[in-house]
Amino acid sequence: MVHLSGFSFLLLAIISYKLGRWITSRVYLLHHYHIPSPVTGGLLFSVLFALLDTLFGFKVEWDFSLRNDLLLIFFCTVGLNARFRLLVSGGKTLVVLFFVIFGFLILQNSVGVLTAITIGDQPIHGLLAGTISMAGGHGTAISWGAFLESQGYQQATEFGLMAATMGLIMGGLLGGPIAHTLIKNKNLCPSQADVKGFAIPESVETRQIKLCMQQILNVILLIASCIILGKWLNTYLRAEGIVMPDYLPVLLIAIVCINVSDLVNYSFNEQFINLFGDICLEMFITMSLMSLNLIQLAHSALPAFIIVMVQSLVICVFAYWIMFRAAGKDYDASLISAGFIGLGLGATPVGLANVSALAHRFGPSPKAYLIVPLLGSVFTDTLNAVILQGFLSLPIFQ
Repeated sequence: MVHLSGFSFLLLAIISYKLGRWITSRVYLLHHYHIPSPVTGGLLFSVLFALLDTLFGFKVEWDFSLRNDLLLIFFCTVGLNARFRLLVSGGKTLVVLFFVIFGFLILQNSVGVLTAITIGDQPIHGLLAGTISMAGGHGTAISWGAFLESQGYQQATEFGLMAATMGLIMGGLLGGPIAHTLIKNKNLCPSQADVKGFAIPESVETRQIKLCMQQILNVILLIASCIILGKWLNTYLRAEGIVMPDYLPVLLIAIVCINVSDLVNYSFNEQFINLFGDICLEMFITMSLMSLNLIQLAHSALPAFIIVMVQSLVICVFAYWIMFRAAGKDYDASLISAGFIGLGLGATPVGLANVSALAHRFGPSPKAYLIVPLLGSVFTDTLNAVILQGFLSLPIFQ
């Protein structure tokens, strides 16, 4: 048994990411369909560890403390980009997509519950493989899993994590091909009016920025403060019986802090905030995928697999026929659809990874970079809490 935690885990994740990037750049299908490097490298390492376990009994025990902290940092940086002036600039599209997301979350839970009942599984597994783990991701799966176990549902956290992991994979695999199909079939290209004055965010690997020590320390101070306050707020809310994922209070605190700083005309280095968030995003996805216990999943996750496959089919149809049209039926809409698939199956980091991969291939989309984080981190997470409470009040879960 080998225990990997902290910097050892991070070091291995960086190696996995770099290998995944190298493979993706040289395998046509992976490059052509814009599969994110963390997905390629993470899955490769998870397969390797599964083989070592099966053939030689070599087991790895993972400590996810650092990975979970990376998720908090990432969502904090997302919140630090959610300025109210950007919400206003989203205009009519954001209003329309708010209602589209609301309808989709209800659909996703309904599909999950109906599929679970059809295959003879527990209805609660339909919610766990619905918006809890699909739109919510690992953080929501852990939070709601623990809550449901306290209500008497056995192994809810394990099932939710299995579904979230499968959704993470499918979200990274499906977003690019759907957007690629939309772009090619409908002959889409970036609008010059939209991209004028906008420099496409550089990839994590190639981005160059100018910084000084005080700028870096100011950003780190801001992020650390948001995380500490967010954790305190979450502890208080849980004591009051309000359950939400750990990152949501951090996100809300970050949104408040950045908008207050705008009001008092105090600025932070946005380039470093974005760079820091991108690195945490890539590492979180890599660490999540490389630590998969494929042997355990293969033996105990058939119901989760069936539900997730049905959810994957539903979200692809929804993204192609509804989300694309609701978002404007243009190039931006195709990237928003890819991001929607990523965040709808694997949470916001996967959605942003899909958008980033497509933007670097086909061209920038300021609108997608604005809307996808808002859909995943503001609309989805806040609406999800309300919708889940509504579903849990149904007689079938009493």
